Amino acid sequence: MESKASFYSGKWCLLALLIVGSYGFIETKATRNVNVQSSNTLNTTDKLPVTIYYEALCSDSMVFFTHQLYPCWLRHENEMKLRLVPFGKAWVEEQPNEPPKFHCQHGPQECQLNVLHGCILNKMPLKKAFPVVACLMKNFNTNFDQCIEEHASYKNAVVKCSQGQLGVNLFKKFANETDNVHRPLPFVPSIVGDQPYDFFEQDDWLQKFERKFVERYEAKFGVKL
Repeated sequence: MESKASFYSGKWCLLALLIVGSYGFIETKATRNVNVQSSNTLNTTDKLPVTIYYEALCSDSMVFFTHQLYPCWLRHENEMKLRLVPFGKAWVEEQPNEPPKFHCQHGPQECQLNVLHGCILNKMPLKKAFPVVACLMKNFNTNFDQCIEEHASYKNAVVKCSQGQLGVNLFKKFANETDNVHRPLPFVPSIVGDQPYDFFEQDDWLQKFERKFVERYEAKFGVKL
């Protein structure tokens, strides 16, 4: 017959095993939760690429930017990989031993503004650059100094770019990009999503941009916006 001492000793050993086992279960569960949180933190939101081919003094571009593109971008910035190409129906004239000449649909001022837009997009992160561009696209009377006022630290770099060789190079780059879509563009602005340019989709993009974007995003990524 066991002594009381042996009986109590056995009970304490069993209790110790239960405590250790429970602690191990709790620790494993806690570790699993940390791992799940870490995994969720590392995941980034998928972005649907959207490229807008536009002109700085195009009234249709202004209406589209002001009433559709910019408000949609503010709501879906995290889901949209936006690229802006300010060239439109312009063209570049190049002759041997001469600087290139720029011609724009709405005159020389539009060429200057297209270059300025390109430099804003080149010298500033999009999160700051697009509000400046959207401000310039509100109407024909907007002012660069006012539009860039909140980001004045970038102003000198943007102006220097627009008056120098970098601005020229950007404009020629935009010319090549635009020509690769369609030469000349049938309509400005032209909108290209994550698929090749489709002339017959342009009205949908132009008239119902956010709905088109959401539909394309949800179909591609299987996520409800």
